[in-house]
Amino acid sequence: MAKLLCFVSFLLCSQLFITSSVSAASSPALCPQEQSNALLKLKSSFSVDSWASISCADEGVTNYAKTDSWKEGTDCCKWDGIRCENETGNVIGLDLSCSWLKGPINSNSSLFLLKHLQNLNLAHNDLQQSKVLPEYGSLSSLTHLNLSSSNFNGTIPLELSRLSRLVSLDLSFGNSLTLESSVWNKINLTQFRELVLDRVWMSSISPSTFANLSSSLVTLSLARCELKGEFPHTIIGLPNLQKLVLLENHELTGNFSKSSWSNSLQHLDIWFTQISGHLPDSIGNLKSLQHLNIQRSKFSGSIPASLGNLTGLSYLVLAENDFTGLIPHTLSNLHQLTIFALAENRLSGAIPNMFGKLSKLIGISLRSNHLIGQIPTSICNVSNLQVLELGNNSLSGGIPSCLVNLKQLSTLDLSYNNLVGPIPTGNQFSTFGNESYVGNPGLCGVPLSKSCGRA
Repeated sequence: MAKLLCFVSFLLCSQLFITSSVSAASSPALCPQEQSNALLKLKSSFSVDSWASISCADEGVTNYAKTDSWKEGTDCCKWDGIRCENETGNVIGLDLSCSWLKGPINSNSSLFLLKHLQNLNLAHNDLQQSKVLPEYGSLSSLTHLNLSSSNFNGTIPLELSRLSRLVSLDLSFGNSLTLESSVWNKINLTQFRELVLDRVWMSSISPSTFANLSSSLVTLSLARCELKGEFPHTIIGLPNLQKLVLLENHELTGNFSKSSWSNSLQHLDIWFTQISGHLPDSIGNLKSLQHLNIQRSKFSGSIPASLGNLTGLSYLVLAENDFTGLIPHTLSNLHQLTIFALAENRLSGAIPNMFGKLSKLIGISLRSNHLIGQIPTSICNVSNLQVLELGNNSLSGGIPSCLVNLKQLSTLDLSYNNLVGPIPTGNQFSTFGNESYVGNPGLCGVPLSKSCGRA
């Protein structure tokens, strides 16, 4: 009996030992003291000012002083903005975006003691014209680096090219950041999934180098970078590409008719470039496309009817190109549209009576084309419409009186057409001046000096 009791006691003790060992092994490790100290020192180098992250507030993004939760004597892995590795407790993620931080980052910053960092996000703070220092290149484990909209300036250093594991880099909207070709040519482009360099001065860099980006690329955003030369057409065909932004590179050329467009594409914005081509009929297969802006580019040909298949499209701007032919009636299927702009092309024929189900529209711009016929009465159903621009066409007939029901309308341009009859009165129409109607000799009534005769 005594032996049996001893055996049972042994089993219980063994079970308790195993349970405690498993429990200890599964518990995340605590933050190493030296990394906790480095973070507290980093905190002390900044002041806290809500205005430093005002851009987040303007965009409705949550912003607050994350470092308020950083307290000495507590586990830094539980602090806001910190992510640790379970097994070691090493700090591998530091997200201080929209954190009200104000103050510069200098070369002796304790930030650079966090050698295990894989993800560093300092976006939307006021780092007071800090440089993108060579010391960032010492954080060799980084896979994600975001320094956007935080008042960085100066020249991006060669040492940044040492970050060979980077798959995501965002240096956008700094304060006069410059990226020279001598640095760019050393950066390994073949593994990037996200590359966002809006407003980084890149005038010395050949656009042809972007052909080295990998098929895993998801986002490429290069707005206002002063790029010059031919952009590789193969980029728009990369299989995983979801977002391509090249706007306001007014000397950037290329022809997007030379490649099939990626079926993954959600957002294309190449406003004010010299990029040319035709919209392919296959664009109707891009079922994920939500934002299409090719305004002030060099596109030509007809607007494909297959655009009507893109039922998720909310932003369609094809203005200031050289499109010809009719406006496809299939665009009436685009029930998510908020902006519809085809102004300053060479479109002809009548405006389709297509607006009955486009209830989300806030802007319609068809000015400066060769459109004929009457103003479609279905526009009267777009109750949230704020902008209606139909000027400089050859429209005829009267102004539909039901347009006065558009109580949100703040901009109206019906000038230089062949419209006749009385101008409707009431609601918003009382706020529109002569400029809304000039160039229509057959119109009469307020605000024009020509009064309407009695019936």
